[in-house]
Amino acid sequence: MPGNNPSVEAKGSGILTTLGSVVGLALGPSVIAVLTISAYIQPIEQEFGWSRVQVSFAFTIVAYMIVLVSPLQGYCVDRFGARRTVLTSIPLFGLSLAALYFTPPNLAVYYLLWALVPVFGLGLWPLGYLRAVTQWFDKRLGLALGCANGGIGVGSTLVPLLTAALIPLYGWRGAVLGLAALVVLVSWPVVYCCLREPTAAQAAALQHRYGKAEGIAFAQLSRERSFIVLNIAFFMLGLTATSLVSQQVPLLTEAGWTPTDARAVVTTVFGFALLLARVTVGFVMDLVFAPRVMQTVAIGGAVACVLYALYPNAAIVSAVLLGFLLGAEFDVLAFLIKRYYGNLAYGRAYGVVFALFYLGSGLGITGLAWLRQIYGNYDVGLFIAAGVLVSSALLLTLLPRYRFNAGES
Repeated sequence: MPGNNPSVEAKGSGILTTLGSVVGLALGPSVIAVLTISAYIQPIEQEFGWSRVQVSFAFTIVAYMIVLVSPLQGYCVDRFGARRTVLTSIPLFGLSLAALYFTPPNLAVYYLLWALVPVFGLGLWPLGYLRAVTQWFDKRLGLALGCANGGIGVGSTLVPLLTAALIPLYGWRGAVLGLAALVVLVSWPVVYCCLREPTAAQAAALQHRYGKAEGIAFAQLSRERSFIVLNIAFFMLGLTATSLVSQQVPLLTEAGWTPTDARAVVTTVFGFALLLARVTVGFVMDLVFAPRVMQTVAIGGAVACVLYALYPNAAIVSAVLLGFLLGAEFDVLAFLIKRYYGNLAYGRAYGVVFALFYLGSGLGITGLAWLRQIYGNYDVGLFIAAGVLVSSALLLTLLPRYRFNAGES
């Protein structure tokens, strides 16, 4: 409309997009299929009589499927836009969760059903939402990304509480069916109303306002040392972070915690730390060189591994440190992709690094369970994870200054 202030319109659209991203990520596969799977491991073991390695391998398959779909998600987001990709994926993701209700006592079918979850949730991994958010913000990009990614923290706090309440009443099958209903009936309407992308005119105005070029082409990324460093570092982070989360409840129960207390640590302490980290790390990245932030939380994650191995009674401290590690990773990645490479190939650049993260994650989930089976406890795996995290922190020292600094706004 004539007389409207484009800056005010953009700010309002950015806030709504961030809000929609919070809800979408809270009920997305990053929470339901990755960060809260620990609660399902023991009930599935008990129902089918499978070993922990066999049960956990399903989540390794999930990680491998993420590796395959992440570059495709990046292409779809760049080609068709974040909004269209996300809205198409939400009901399909809900359907894939509902299908788990019918899991038979057959390992092959069990693996297949879990493999479909990340495929049907193609557009719902953080990239879809973060790509939309990055188009509206620049100077306060870190805070905006942190708030959006806070949805994963919200989900990691609330979804496990809901799951813990549903499993005793309806079993793990009823729990996933209930989550499927929430995805379709809550997430889709909110995201439909809130998630927005700039029109061509708005995008041109925002670019002029921030004085930014569109970015570098995807074909150039292989010649960027920073891109190679990011891929290796996030592969190493993937080896450790998600595998640790997937085994937190079994790890604590084997260390003498009751299942109720172990789930409480994961659902409340870890979830709250993850939520706090999303916003805190996002805010700090606008003020401090983002690789330094990632290095700090990686070292904290290494400390958490050592504490879990030697002092399991300090699990609250360990869960906080691990929550900050998980809370920082994708905030930092989303921030650095824009600061180093701009918007031109944002989706594909993010998708490649995200895929390698989950390649490492799949190896880590299986590896940690395998080491526990060989040695009878998680200690060796935890010490290896600590070493990998320290190595990733050292590798991040190779990252250069930003190519695209924040505009004045």
